[in-house]
Amino acid sequence: MWERLIPADPGLFFSKGDPHDPRLGEVVRRLGGPQDAPLLEGADAALLGVPEDRGILANKGREGARLGPRAIRKAFYRLTPGFNPFLSDLKLVDLGDIRTQGRTLEEVHEDLASVVGEVAALGVVPLVLGGGHDLAYPDLLGLCTGLKLGEGQLGVINVDQHLDVRDLSFGGITSGTPFYRALEELPGRPLRGENFVEYGVQESHNSPYYYNWLMERRATILTLGEVQGRPIETFLKSLQLAGRGPRVLTVSVDIDAVRSTDAPGASAGSPNGLSAQDVAKIAHLAGRTERVRLLDILETCPPLDQDGRTASLGADILFWFLKGMCERR
Repeated sequence: MWERLIPADPGLFFSKGDPHDPRLGEVVRRLGGPQDAPLLEGADAALLGVPEDRGILANKGREGARLGPRAIRKAFYRLTPGFNPFLSDLKLVDLGDIRTQGRTLEEVHEDLASVVGEVAALGVVPLVLGGGHDLAYPDLLGLCTGLKLGEGQLGVINVDQHLDVRDLSFGGITSGTPFYRALEELPGRPLRGENFVEYGVQESHNSPYYYNWLMERRATILTLGEVQGRPIETFLKSLQLAGRGPRVLTVSVDIDAVRSTDAPGASAGSPNGLSAQDVAKIAHLAGRTERVRLLDILETCPPLDQDGRTASLGADILFWFLKGMCERR
């Protein structure tokens, strides 16, 4: 596993040097190689960056999401452990980034799936920072491999303005293909349509063809109009639908699900969308749910951001997910 990784920049791990004001840069342990394997084995959750946006470019989107992991880390490591329960109650590690230099997109996907699988097999929750939404497929593949999931044992909630179920005939692997692949290509068919929920989708940004394709597979599509302003009620419903049968759940957050006033640095932003408060509540509920075993936060594009607001939102999503994990105990 370690040969596939580059350790995170130590300069990102912020400290005020004040014992009365600890920051997450002092709480999360930076792993530097195989000598740190015991720290990973005892962890509750592990951050993993994937600085990769070729899938977005293949989908005719704007580049820059490869810088997302660094920007989210920088914002996250300046946060505090919060109030009781504290994030410092968890054992948190940072694995660094998947190597992308000199690697094809397919090779990056293979390496990501391999690392996620090894992490999940240890009972550690992977927290994947991207990067394009194409990365959601290798995340799921790795999780299914690591946890040995069989038919119908996986439930997925995609928080997104887009459906992302294009087949590979339009440009091969792109940021628009991850959930087509998850429904059609995962070995052993762990994800069935009835356990796949699209949350916050915007009608005006999606083709009726893909809507009908999902309806034929008995997936659930909750549009923005149905969920806006009601995050707790509708996300609890989503957890129930995705979890009816499966033993493991995952949540994938495309930052473009959030309105551009709150997330200006999304690869494909929209003036309409969930609020930052909505998505924080969703993250908290996901973190509290014992069966949620993977979170990814994708499509943060720092070159498009303003005052680091989108990176800060990504950090906030991480914070509230981990806050929820503290409450599992």
